[in-house]
Amino acid sequence: MFFTLLIILNVLSILVLAYWLVIYLTEFKKLPKLTYEDVSSNIKISIIIPVRNEESKIERSLNSILRQKGVISQIIVVDDSSTDGTRSVVEEYSKRYRNIELIEADGRPHDSIGKSWPSYLGYTKAEHEYLLFLDADTVLLDETILVKSVRTLEKWRLGYMSLFPSFGLSTIWARLTYPLYINTVVLFERFSKINRDDSSKCFLVGSFSLFKREVYEIVGGHMSALTEVIEDKTLGEKIRALGFNFRLFNGSGIVKSSVEAGMKNVWYSVVRFISGLKNKGKVTLFLLFFYFIVFLIPLVSAFTILDSFSIIWASSIFLSTVLNSLELSRNKQNLVYALGYPVAVLLLISALLYVSVSLWRGRIEFKWKDRRYIIKV
Repeated sequence: MFFTLLIILNVLSILVLAYWLVIYLTEFKKLPKLTYEDVSSNIKISIIIPVRNEESKIERSLNSILRQKGVISQIIVVDDSSTDGTRSVVEEYSKRYRNIELIEADGRPHDSIGKSWPSYLGYTKAEHEYLLFLDADTVLLDETILVKSVRTLEKWRLGYMSLFPSFGLSTIWARLTYPLYINTVVLFERFSKINRDDSSKCFLVGSFSLFKREVYEIVGGHMSALTEVIEDKTLGEKIRALGFNFRLFNGSGIVKSSVEAGMKNVWYSVVRFISGLKNKGKVTLFLLFFYFIVFLIPLVSAFTILDSFSIIWASSIFLSTVLNSLELSRNKQNLVYALGYPVAVLLLISALLYVSVSLWRGRIEFKWKDRRYIIKV
């Protein structure tokens, strides 16, 4: 009986993984690309970058913005109480470039979470019609990406838009764990559905979110998501509820989000994401069951099924490796890290188990950007 159950669950794992591979390939194929080529005019755009302890990243981000063609940019860097050399780096840039301004994120409300407050303060200093919010680890790889984005926004008659970036996975832990993390997001968020005009969902990506000023202001900007853990998602869905069109575009190869996370950072990232969802309990239990069937069962079977039926668990493990290699390939990483997907599975399951226990206790604690948060549930 136990042997038969293992065989059935392994077959189910193979079917799910085959479906997942199809979804991954089709979702990125369906993501629209920036195609507008006219970079002759000088578009005015205000760029807001909230920073906290980003000394190793902010210089690359600023350099990539300064290389942009076809735009007149106002760059506002909002320092959210950094304790490293971030402020000194930005101050040096502001002395060399008159369009770069550094401000402090003073007066943070006690119940605010994440980057909503510094993002909003940056907006209050913005002078132009178009508002672009970037993370400090964002690097613009295409020198015309800003003008193309604004022209695309106009051509498609959108109120706001985002780019789904490539990820610069610079640590071993990031290469081992991030592919499965991103693959899970792709499977369940379904970008093609989000991009439908009748969708109420939104997937604003913090590394690159562009707004028309009037659209951003109509809901109060980031102030409307001040106490939200996933502020980008909340802000995006509030704007979409008012009827404004949104699109998520393919940013692969033209915008990169640098990921220098260690194991603990990736773990907290998962906890943070789950804690920001509305149906935390249901999502957590579903994902635990999902990862158990799709990944753990084949790995356990590798030690219990050693006869001719071993082709079944081997096929599942092979498909899991292929799935993660696709995301590694998209990010131009060594595919050998796909073999380490069991590490990612164990890390994600441990984070989900922690969230489950935290939900039972009535509060979720996590650390983000050197701050500790407690979310009561």
